[in-house]
Amino acid sequence: MNKSTHADQVRRRILLSGLGAATLGAPGISLAQTKKIPIGLVVGLTGKAGAWGVPVGDAVALAIEQINANGGIKSKGGAQLELIVADHQTNPQMAGTQTERVIQVNNVLAVIGNVTSGATMVGSAAAEKNKTPMVSTDLADALTDRGMKYFFRLGPRISLLGGLTVEYAQACAKSTGVVPTKVATIADDSTFSQDAINGVLAKLKGGPWPLQESVSFAAGQVSDFIPILQRLKLSGVDLLFLATFPADGIAIQRALKALNYDLIGAVHVAGAPFSPDFAQNLKQDSEYVSDAVGFVAELTSKNPLLAKFGDSYKAKTGRDLDDQTSLAVTVVGTIYDALERSTDLSRESLAQALRATDLQQGANPYILRDGAKFDAKGDNLRTRGLIMQLRDQQQRIVYPPEIATLKPVWPMPKWSDRKG
Repeated sequence: MNKSTHADQVRRRILLSGLGAATLGAPGISLAQTKKIPIGLVVGLTGKAGAWGVPVGDAVALAIEQINANGGIKSKGGAQLELIVADHQTNPQMAGTQTERVIQVNNVLAVIGNVTSGATMVGSAAAEKNKTPMVSTDLADALTDRGMKYFFRLGPRISLLGGLTVEYAQACAKSTGVVPTKVATIADDSTFSQDAINGVLAKLKGGPWPLQESVSFAAGQVSDFIPILQRLKLSGVDLLFLATFPADGIAIQRALKALNYDLIGAVHVAGAPFSPDFAQNLKQDSEYVSDAVGFVAELTSKNPLLAKFGDSYKAKTGRDLDDQTSLAVTVVGTIYDALERSTDLSRESLAQALRATDLQQGANPYILRDGAKFDAKGDNLRTRGLIMQLRDQQQRIVYPPEIATLKPVWPMPKWSDRKG
């Protein structure tokens, strides 16, 4: 099935989802009434987050389809999971509205949300108000700093990945002897990107590399990055740390080439380069850009569990698993495990089961990542990160050394020395 066809089907489910609504606002589900357990997915299928949201929707739908085909929730009489999908259109306020709707109208037992941290800040507040578990793929630090009882995060705090980028750059400089003269950061004004860059800045503080400037801009609102980059070039900045949405990251990379701006490194924090759109749009101009993420597709070659689901996902969508989709599938696997352990089909029982989660990678066929064990704030104690570098337009692991499949290219080749 091609990407556009499957995306259309996901969108059609949004229109249909309100037609099978259960009892308004009911806190639980009776198996005497139904053999279906509704699970909400509130995600950006349109807007600037669509590049991540559509693949996440595809991956979640496939995992739920497989769980149902293999007997559903066995401890609950084989009850089948019913996926209720809603598009928040990359609009935080809409994320709150849609989360409220799937809880109150569709009576979902849990919500998977919301793929962008700004949307999740609002959506999770709606879930918390309704005492409904939300299990999230989002990374902004602020998400778990609010004392919530029903919010669970599978991925790492983004500031930790921000710190990892600096650790990586320091290791590269030490091993090659190529040390930056001046450093700058560039990030959009979203909660996610600001938390990411704050992790970079905290790690840089007190270090040997002078910080020339920390640039912040309105996400999706800058038509031309050349003036910003021209200023940084003239000031002698030769190492950039970035946190952006795909479209802005692509525009920045094109502006770097247009200026013939040679950098030692361009290192992103869980940003644009992990989206397939980055390499697909930039082709060879995406080469040697690095990114801190939690997963890359080449991990599947070392892990039969990843390979099995990854092959199914690619056969259905034509895409490889990536950071967000593998994390979203692990969210499904975590909810699946908690449903099997919950004492009944109430939201409170499911929340209690989630709090007691203790899973290693591979505990069920959908725990594709590091495992899951939540602390009191809802952060996953088992999560970790890695640095990938685009090489031949593929995401390759270059750090930490114990899992690297290639040595990083540092410094990046000059634009005049590249082909194309």
